[in-house]
Amino acid sequence: MSIRAEWQRLVAEGRFLWRLSPFPGDPAARTVLLSEELEDLLSCEMEEGQDANRRSRLLASLQNIVAGRRLVVCMTPFKARVAHVGRLDPISDSIWDIRCQESPALRVFCRFVEKDVLLAATCRPRSVSANWLGWLPLGDRNSKEWERGSAATKREWGRLFPTHVPVSGDDLDADLSNATHE
Repeated sequence: MSIRAEWQRLVAEGRFLWRLSPFPGDPAARTVLLSEELEDLLSCEMEEGQDANRRSRLLASLQNIVAGRRLVVCMTPFKARVAHVGRLDPISDSIWDIRCQESPALRVFCRFVEKDVLLAATCRPRSVSANWLGWLPLGDRNSKEWERGSAATKREWGRLFPTHVPVSGDDLDADLSNATHE
């Protein structure tokens, strides 16, 4: 079965994988597939306040991707300054992070399923704790928390797509439309 048929089947079943809807009135130019962790995180009840605002900014960042808004992408690990999406080290793992940069920042670990289709596997706080996420902040680039986020992404991929490999390579246009290099 093709990976497209596989993810569409999983979304139709609605048990392990969900497709993020765009903002009302926006087109669905790209697809963000949500793991169960992300679906629970974005759909659970939350009291108004700082945490709810932080989560709303996360949702807006993901919906901007779905709507096909122009994205700045950093292809070189550790070099991103303004990127919305950046490749993580090691490159051979084909793991990226979606950067919700408004302070306090969040990172969504993801992989490309096919062109313009991302699997959002897990979300981690960048440097300021977010108790509602249940994870420690990532901290500096050599921390165990970065390794744990990557490991969680690999596990989720293996659970959902055990017979497929994620998209890899250096051709941004092959992975993502309406994107530019940082």
